Amino acid sequence: MNLHEYQAKALLRDYGIKIPEGRVAESPEEAEAAAREIGGEEWMVKAQIPAGGRAEGTFKGQDLKSGIRTVKTLVNVGADARSMLGRNLITAQTGPEGMPVERVYVELAVKVDREVSLSLLMDEFNQSFVLLVSPEGGTGIEDSLTHRPDAVAAVPVSLAQGPDAAVLDAALERYGFPENQAESMRDLARKMVALARERDLTLLEINPVGITDGECIALDAKIIADDNALYRQETLLRMEAEEPASGNRRRASSDGFNYIRMGGDIACMTVGAGLSMATLDALVHFGGRPANFLDLPPDSKVNRVTSALELLLGGDGIRCLFINVFGGGIMRCDTVSDAIQVINRVRPFRVPLVVRLAGTNSELANRRLREGMPGVVLAPNLAEGAQLAVQLARTGKTADPRAQEGWLQKIIQRVSGQVQEGRG
Repeated sequence: MNLHEYQAKALLRDYGIKIPEGRVAESPEEAEAAAREIGGEEWMVKAQIPAGGRAEGTFKGQDLKSGIRTVKTLVNVGADARSMLGRNLITAQTGPEGMPVERVYVELAVKVDREVSLSLLMDEFNQSFVLLVSPEGGTGIEDSLTHRPDAVAAVPVSLAQGPDAAVLDAALERYGFPENQAESMRDLARKMVALARERDLTLLEINPVGITDGECIALDAKIIADDNALYRQETLLRMEAEEPASGNRRRASSDGFNYIRMGGDIACMTVGAGLSMATLDALVHFGGRPANFLDLPPDSKVNRVTSALELLLGGDGIRCLFINVFGGGIMRCDTVSDAIQVINRVRPFRVPLVVRLAGTNSELANRRLREGMPGVVLAPNLAEGAQLAVQLARTGKTADPRAQEGWLQKIIQRVSGQVQEGRG
């Protein structure tokens, strides 16, 4: 679960970590009212999407720059909010389609003496947490640290006892923190560990940490929580329920499959995480834009497959549906073909459908689709299925059965020619 900044800062505040005064707004009028209520003479207006790089982002279809802006008048707070809300913000972490901005966060602009950064993250290799400390912070820090690896120190962390005090002290001394700033950094690190431990977080990043008069203040924050622990985190579940897109995610979870919206126009359904990733890679390779990651478990029955199809077909901007299933063991391809036909009887497919079924009962499944739904494009393998899905998404037209026959005939002729050449 990837939190928005305003949600992350609410958690920080609960754990005694200082943050600038701020309010979330869903309209220009609310944004202006928030700034008036906060007071002051300068504010930050921040687009709320669960992705980084907002300050350097751009808005799709508009000549607008940056999802984080400094504003000096109340009127401009509303104007900047209006220019962000309802538009897709594109950053280095969102992909070319960007992510929709449904809220902005208005907060008091804070003057600081120094910007640094602290990140607490799961070190999967060592199966422990590590605290990354850097004397640098703010926009572009990732690129900066890539060229200056000495500007970040890794501090071992025990969730029970906190950061390794000796290693942390050595890092703070090496980076020239005066004692009053160093003590504030130690206190912040301890509070971050407590938050991560008690809220089942896998990432807690504060960048930048502003330091003024020796005191740390979180100017921005990124939090990712462990999905597997959400059942015991009521606060996080309430936060998740605030997001309109979270409904699909919760539905998928309750129905027993994994779903992540990605923003493209080719909906995908596969069985197995490995095949899912290969399918997404193949679509991108041929110039396509996957709309989602959807991984069905191998013990799926017809009702679960129909639920997954209904979720995909209910998405906005879908121009093609690509189903790629390799039936092995307990997973049967005819389960998938039966679910496709059930859905088609209830709500006929209005987008091109490309299906690749291989493995257990694949011949039966393909025959049923061929006879019951002649408009479906049956692909012989992943590569050609992905290529066809990309082509159909571009044209937006349902496949003509005769065109499918011609395509299949070409495949057969090509394969036959290769066999004859081999024999010769």
